[in-house]
Amino acid sequence: MCCLIDVQLESIFANDLRQIRELQLAMSQPMGEVFQCLVTGLGSLILALYFSWNLTLVIICTVPIVYLFMAFLSTRMEPNVHKQGEKLQEALKYVTNAFRSIEMVKSFNGQDSELWRYCGAIKGAAKYYIRQANLQNLQMGFMQLATLGMFVQGFWYGGSLIDSGKKNPGQVMTTFWAALMAVQSITGFLPQIIILERGRIAGAKLSVVMTEMQEEGNCLGLISGHRPRHCPGDIEMRNVSTPG
Repeated sequence: MCCLIDVQLESIFANDLRQIRELQLAMSQPMGEVFQCLVTGLGSLILALYFSWNLTLVIICTVPIVYLFMAFLSTRMEPNVHKQGEKLQEALKYVTNAFRSIEMVKSFNGQDSELWRYCGAIKGAAKYYIRQANLQNLQMGFMQLATLGMFVQGFWYGGSLIDSGKKNPGQVMTTFWAALMAVQSITGFLPQIIILERGRIAGAKLSVVMTEMQEEGNCLGLISGHRPRHCPGDIEMRNVSTPG
């Protein structure tokens, strides 16, 4: 029983360490890249609106459609991230149990069975990761298509403004590239979405664990009962008798 409890605790601690690592990865370079893209995109958008607000609105009119499509794919991605984490935790449990009970595994020739269970969990995690990669590829491909559409819209309406004499070529080109840079900057962190999503899920799980540990009765320091002032560590028995 004690060995089983130790295995379960090691599995829980290893899973917590993995979630802390995922949260650390999400809060480092990807988070900094998100802030950089947002600042660059906001500055470029202000510049584009300053030179020609109507051309800017024509160029970025497809952005709401893009973000609705991205949000839809993100909702499909989140369950796969959860299921991948569950499969990885299951694989970790099998590995920890097999190593801790290695003598029993060798005695009963259970290496094939343990390997089969571990491979099944890893294949399940790989399946959900492939789904995440496919969804991310759809996001990036749709963004490239929308970018090409922005080129067509910008050059067509920009040419119309130049022909009518409302804007000169310099203003049209400045507005066009500034608006395009704004869109590309805001969507430039798409390759980091999977890392950010994993970090968000890991942070939510760690928050739940911390909340449970801080509740009354779940921490060692909050358990009610008698607490001795001094514990030397020796065991002493007095007035003990055994049946003859």
